[in-house]
Amino acid sequence: MPRLTLFRLLLCASMPGAGVVTASETGEIAIWHQVATYLSQEAMVELSDLPEPRDATGQRERDFCAAVVLLDQQPITEGRLDEVERQLNALLAVSRGDDIGRASRFLLGRIAQIFRGEPDLKRATEFYRGLIAEAADDHWSDLARVKLAMLELYALPGPNPAVRIAAVEALIPGVTERVTLRDLHRLAARGVMFYELDPARALEHLLAADAIGGLRGTPAADQVVQIGNLAWELGRRDLADTYRERLRTDFPRDPRIYHFDRRAAGFPVPVRHKEEHGP
Repeated sequence: MPRLTLFRLLLCASMPGAGVVTASETGEIAIWHQVATYLSQEAMVELSDLPEPRDATGQRERDFCAAVVLLDQQPITEGRLDEVERQLNALLAVSRGDDIGRASRFLLGRIAQIFRGEPDLKRATEFYRGLIAEAADDHWSDLARVKLAMLELYALPGPNPAVRIAAVEALIPGVTERVTLRDLHRLAARGVMFYELDPARALEHLLAADAIGGLRGTPAADQVVQIGNLAWELGRRDLADTYRERLRTDFPRDPRIYHFDRRAAGFPVPVRHKEEHGP
C-alpha cells in the first residue's frame, strides 16, 4: 500500500521521517501531490471523480483527504471552516488515536490558531497539549510541540519572560525527530535573545541546534552569525573565531564577514540589538 508524507501536504514542505497517512488509491496519491503544489482547485475536481473506496479504511482516508482539500480552497470563509471542522470531528468520532485521528486533531488546532478570523488560542493550545500528553512517538506530537512553543513564547499569558522560556524548554524532552529538536532549540534561543535574558543560555541552545544541522541558505548563515556574536559577547574568543572562519568558508559572499573581521581586528562595531531577534 503506498504511503505519503502528509507533512508536505499540510505545510508545503517535505521532511524526512515525517508522520504519514496511508493512501489506498493511486488517484488519492495524485490529489495529495496537487494540494502540496498549490493546485487545490484541481484536487477538488479530481477528488469528486474518484471511484468509491473499497472498504471502511479507504473511506476514512478519502474523508480525511476531502477535509484537507476543502481546507486548502480559497478564499477561506468561516462557513467553510465550520464544514472542515465538522468533517474532522466526524473522523475523531471513529478514532482519535490512529494516524488520521491525530492528524485531524493537529489540523483542528491550526484552524483555531491561524485560520479563523478571531483566533482561539486556548482551544488551539488544548489540541496541542492533548497530542503531547499522550506521549506518542509520532510526527503529530512533535509538530504540536513546535506550535505550542511559539504560543508559549509570544502569545499565551505568562507572568514573565523566564517562565515563557522555561515552558519552551520543557517541551524539548520527548521529541522524536531531530529536525523538531533543532527547531525547538532555535525557538528557545530566539526567545532568550528577544527578551534579553542570559545570552549564555541562548548560546547553549544555538550550539545544540547547530550540532543537529540541516539548515541551508540564509537561516544557516544567520545561525552561524548568531553563535559568533554571542560567543564574542560572552568572551569566548576561540569559539567566536571558529564561527567567523566557518562563515567565511561556508558563506564566502556574506557581507557580515567584514563585520566579523573588523571586530577581530579590534575596530569598534555595532552591538547586537533586541529588534534583530524578534518573533
